[in-house]
Amino acid sequence: MSREQRLFLIDLNNRLFEIEKQLKKETLEIIERMNKRVEDANDWINDYEIDCTVDFYLRDDDPEYDDNDDNIIASFTEELGMLKYADQSLLASEENWNDFGLEEIDNPGNKEHHHWFYHQLYDHTKIKWEDMLRIGDIWVDINITLQHHLKLS
Repeated sequence: MSREQRLFLIDLNNRLFEIEKQLKKETLEIIERMNKRVEDANDWINDYEIDCTVDFYLRDDDPEYDDNDDNIIASFTEELGMLKYADQSLLASEENWNDFGLEEIDNPGNKEHHHWFYHQLYDHTKIKWEDMLRIGDIWVDINITLQHHLKLS
């Protein structure tokens, strides 16, 4: 892989971490509002789930890009409800998820730092490294499922 390609992937890793941090902030605000609703005996909503879907789209100049297609090259869903318990959430953690042992581009011998969403992308979607270079856009959807439970007995 060329230096330019490696730098693209390093930038992707860093941008995904920025998404994680902002997503964590947004989610904690949603959780605070939802917890108030759940604790309110007069509110019909008594539980909720929250997650996000992260979609990765082909660049517009990719040979396989099709104006009549969604052009999603990879996608994953992340459970966000665990943010209620900060010590159990992987989102925006400082932990290094580099389980391939890839070394830093300018510091061979040092393990490259991989953030959670970057790890999710290459490890859990099974996308190939060369296909990661084809990503042009990232779209994040926050999904909230409002729930009402009525026990009859």
